[in-house]
Amino acid sequence: MKDFRAYIRENNRWFAGMLFLVLVMTATMLLNGIPFWEIGYGMLLCLSVITVLTLAGYGKYRKGLLQIRKMQKNIGVALGEMRAPEYLYERQYQDCIRILAREKDRIENEMRAQQQDLTTYYSMWVHQIKTPIAALKLLIDEEMNAYLDMEELEENDTRVISVQQKQNELFRIEQYVDMALQYTRLGAQTNDFVFEKVRMDDVIKPSILKYAKQFIQKHLCLQYTPQDIAAVTDQKWLGFVLDQLLSNAVKYTRQGGVQICAFCSEAGVHIVVEDTGIGISAQDLPRVCEKGYTGCNGHVNPYSTGIGLYLCKSILDRLGHPFYLTSQQGKGTRAEVVIGQSASRQFLS
Repeated sequence: MKDFRAYIRENNRWFAGMLFLVLVMTATMLLNGIPFWEIGYGMLLCLSVITVLTLAGYGKYRKGLLQIRKMQKNIGVALGEMRAPEYLYERQYQDCIRILAREKDRIENEMRAQQQDLTTYYSMWVHQIKTPIAALKLLIDEEMNAYLDMEELEENDTRVISVQQKQNELFRIEQYVDMALQYTRLGAQTNDFVFEKVRMDDVIKPSILKYAKQFIQKHLCLQYTPQDIAAVTDQKWLGFVLDQLLSNAVKYTRQGGVQICAFCSEAGVHIVVEDTGIGISAQDLPRVCEKGYTGCNGHVNPYSTGIGLYLCKSILDRLGHPFYLTSQQGKGTRAEVVIGQSASRQFLS
């Protein structure tokens, strides 16, 4: 009924014109002395013809509406299903739609090519920048070893502290380089995921070793009991997520430590990273996975970028792994990854 009312409104001039003609003809015939019953018979015949034409016109109108609504849902497929135009303006409208569709495809192809070029450039840049980073790390380690071999070295020697600070800054640079690469790859919409059965220890232990120095320097304890658990996931991307979760745990924990555990349930395999850090405020918690959102912790830590948890959530969404984040300000944060029903418990030798 809504479509019919719209059809009547759009053709109101035509109906008004027909009504005007009927009134003129009726008045003319009355003035010429034609009997009223003959006029009524003619008017009834005209009304029948107008009704048939109105219904036929509405049928075509509704058919066109349904086709347009179908095109709105999937215009790329429906373009080839447009009905043959009956009028010149319909043909011109269809030509405009096809031109716009071609222009849209051209712009999308250009954007994909630009994104691919950007991803390739960042990949190349990361691999190139890793060489001077590795060389700088080697030089700093040699400097540290030289100081540690000195017999007269005193506790809290400023030279050792300076080298440790250099190591921390270099480690932070490595983190940001890796984050830039993963951020670009994730935005490229490429299928870089390789699903296979992965031992959780093979994912968790490298992340622990990567942040071992950070735990030692901040005097934080780390609790993790290896488990013979395997699940179907992408080892590289899941490892990056754990790196980010451990990075946040170390960054925002001043005393106490971090506990990592992996276990199975009916829902699948769970990986939990829980710390005793400063926590996340209740008003920030719903938004911490938004891109660029730092919240209150962004004022506490000037190095906060608001990208880490956004990447974690985006990657886990692509992997199909639910992600749960709970926190209490001043008491700590608990991050949990669930590797769905496809995960299976395996006691591997």
